[in-house]
Amino acid sequence: MKRLHALQYLRAIAALLVVYSHATIQVPAWESFLPYTGAYGVDIFFVISGFIMVYITKPDDTAGRFLVQRIRRVVPLYWFFTLLMGAILFFLPSLFKTGEFSWVTLFQSLFFIPHYSLQNPDYIWPIVAPGWSLNYEMYFYVLFAASLFVAPKFRVACVISAIIVIWAVCGASGSQLAIPRFVSDPSVFEFVAGMLLAVAWKRGLELSSSAGWMLIVAGFALATFSPDHWHHWVRISLPSTLIVIGFLFIRVPVSRIGLLLGDASYALYLSHLFVLGGMRVFVPDDVPATGLYAWGFVVLSLVVCTIVGIVVHFAVDNWLLRYERIAFFRRAPQAASRS
Repeated sequence: MKRLHALQYLRAIAALLVVYSHATIQVPAWESFLPYTGAYGVDIFFVISGFIMVYITKPDDTAGRFLVQRIRRVVPLYWFFTLLMGAILFFLPSLFKTGEFSWVTLFQSLFFIPHYSLQNPDYIWPIVAPGWSLNYEMYFYVLFAASLFVAPKFRVACVISAIIVIWAVCGASGSQLAIPRFVSDPSVFEFVAGMLLAVAWKRGLELSSSAGWMLIVAGFALATFSPDHWHHWVRISLPSTLIVIGFLFIRVPVSRIGLLLGDASYALYLSHLFVLGGMRVFVPDDVPATGLYAWGFVVLSLVVCTIVGIVVHFAVDNWLLRYERIAFFRRAPQAASRS
């Protein structure tokens, strides 16, 4: 596990990038003062996920045990916020900029079924919007679990082949249904990049710390300043991969705060829209349209969302995993990965 503590720091950074991207669009009067960026934090998570799944999986792991561990890690907190969002949309829809409740979309959201959003019909989102990335995570986990039925040396190749074939077939179909569009998105190859990186890492790939820092700077620069018309693979997938590679090789000290923020990144990621929605309620309609107020709101959002994310991590996420309210999860190993 040498040096992997830096990936924990990167998880925190990726979550904060997503928080920033959403904070900039909360108040229309301030949007012109705030450069929109940071959504690629999700893509960094995808690369990390591809890396971690290959890195932690043992030759004797079974598909059932793998899926139980992944479900145990992802589902409880996600269901908590999905049910909370469902209750808010049912009883207090005005809390969010757009809000509409449906029992069908609640069911689809709970069980990771890609579907078009009622609030944003152009997007394939569950009712907790950041959960779209978890749909991709679960899709990847299912494919990875299926690969555990074959010999270890063929597993990565099987997953990559499945991702490519499904992407190509569904993309070529031209279907506008939610699931074909979902699995033919180019972001699925970020899992592939992470898996290939893990294979290279396990085979002894080495870079200097200075090279790692250069990759990080190049990755963030490319992701932040690339023109929108560039292909997703060039302006998002490539820089996200460069950033993850860089964090694997930089030499940084172990920080308890950094590790805590990394541990809390999942809670921060799922909770921040609720916090931003609550903060927006207190912004007056006649708010001054100035950069000072705009940046003040963003900084305050980052601080408040981080604090709430840490509280949710300890008070909700850890509580759900420790006492495991759902009997099915009790069969998960006690040392299940927290990745």
